[in-house]
Amino acid sequence: MFSDPLKAPDAEAEAMQLWVPSESVSLHLVDVPSAPQRKWGELVPWMLEDRLLQPVEEMHFVIAGRDQDQLQVMVVDEQSMQEWLRIAHNAGVSAVAMSPDYMALPWEPGLISVGWREGILLVRQSATMGFAALPEIAWEIIHGIVEQSEVAPKLSISIPEAQRVPSHLAEIADINQSSPDWEFATYPDLNLMTTKFKPKSKSSPASFWWPVAASLLLSVVLGIVFLQLSSRALEAEIEVLEDQAVAHYSSLFGGAKPKPAAVRPMVEQHIERLFQQQQGLKAFPVASLKALDKVMNNCECELQGLSADGSNLIMTVSNADKLINKPLNVPGFQLSLKPDVESERFLLTLQPAVNRRAR
Repeated sequence: MFSDPLKAPDAEAEAMQLWVPSESVSLHLVDVPSAPQRKWGELVPWMLEDRLLQPVEEMHFVIAGRDQDQLQVMVVDEQSMQEWLRIAHNAGVSAVAMSPDYMALPWEPGLISVGWREGILLVRQSATMGFAALPEIAWEIIHGIVEQSEVAPKLSISIPEAQRVPSHLAEIADINQSSPDWEFATYPDLNLMTTKFKPKSKSSPASFWWPVAASLLLSVVLGIVFLQLSSRALEAEIEVLEDQAVAHYSSLFGGAKPKPAAVRPMVEQHIERLFQQQQGLKAFPVASLKALDKVMNNCECELQGLSADGSNLIMTVSNADKLINKPLNVPGFQLSLKPDVESERFLLTLQPAVNRRAR
């Protein structure tokens, strides 16, 4: 609902949006501050300090709009705001919004709207800009706006007596006798009731459980979304790990690439086989052959025969002249080199050393 600013609403009226006298509201243009937008509310009052007749602390500031380089700031003294709230309260009205009454006039780009309110001219020249003044002052301002416009604006004047319009403006104006429609005029987005004057919402039974229910519902939704995102992330990570496992398997063991599910058992089989091979290399007689490597190195002898049983490795060699002069010491084994009279060769016998405990 809307209210005529000059008429008190009915005592039982509900929440209302109010039109307030525009002559009590001043509109200023200031350069857009270089500070972050969250700081504008603190900076703008001091940017306008030199333009105001009252102390900044006694004024209420509302940023009404902005263009590329400037902010449009409405300023009203806090005492007027308190008075309008008091009048509304005494009339049984809960004020939820206040806007200067010139904004009840129709507007479109390229149009200047002029209305009449009991001896005061209301002028609206843009979506947010306008003013209210006595006729002799308002006509001069309107004439200045028209003269300074690069493209001549359309002028719509609603006034009870057409003869009040100066002739130089009447020639270019569309004049009618309608008055502002306070009841059904489109209420603007602009609201002077901000910061300390922001209306308090009424408490209701639903206001107590609704935030809890909304929070619970939001938590459930966020939980489901989190689980879905986590599940997808885990699936993607598993796929990466499976690809890495298959790639590592191929680089280690070669052959055809197995399926990811078969990598682990196949790796275990390979490891078991390698372990068995390692155990075989450590067992006799393979271990004894490895141990003889240093003794037989550069001996210039020839291997004529080789036999082994569970505890002895016997090698028949010829041309063992260098081998005879070498120290036959192999850690962990007992080594002997004896001539074979019948074959004129040498028998190299190697057997694991027996650890004897001292008594």
